[in-house]
Amino acid sequence: LTPWLNEKQHETISRRAYMLMANLIGEQAANLQMIDTTGKLTPLYSVDADYTVVVFWDPNCGHCKEEVPRVDSIYRANWKQHNVKIYGVLSADSKDDVKSAWTKYIAEHNIGEWINVYQTKAMKDAEEAAGQWGYHQLFDITTTPTLYLLDKEKRIIGKKLTWEQINDLLEAKLATKTN
Repeated sequence: LTPWLNEKQHETISRRAYMLMANLIGEQAANLQMIDTTGKLTPLYSVDADYTVVVFWDPNCGHCKEEVPRVDSIYRANWKQHNVKIYGVLSADSKDDVKSAWTKYIAEHNIGEWINVYQTKAMKDAEEAAGQWGYHQLFDITTTPTLYLLDKEKRIIGKKLTWEQINDLLEAKLATKTN
């Protein structure tokens, strides 16, 4: 420790540094092990797509309620035809059971084409007991929605972007691919 940082400050800075180190541009994203809406284990790496947009969101988040339908609109209008898939992660910080609100939102907003996944409490507890980082740390999730763009090999090519920025990045990538 240094004389100008107390233990709590040092811990906060260290935790933040580890959150940033885990998701560097160009590196492979962590392979999330999540359960889909049917109860089936659906790891991130099982998604077969040229590009994967990972959306961490919460059905009770006001900003998510605005942004998720926009992401779905651009997905249907443009991304889907280019073999882009969406891996939507229920990212609820609340201790309440938000699974029912999540499945209701998916049905009401017709985003069932997404690969919608979540982590059970048992999975989270097992991760913590094993001393493993959770997805909040691995993907630096401090707010929702948080969007990442991954390539075919699940390397991070964009992180913490708006859907507009992801669309611009995808358009640039697709333009260079066709040339």
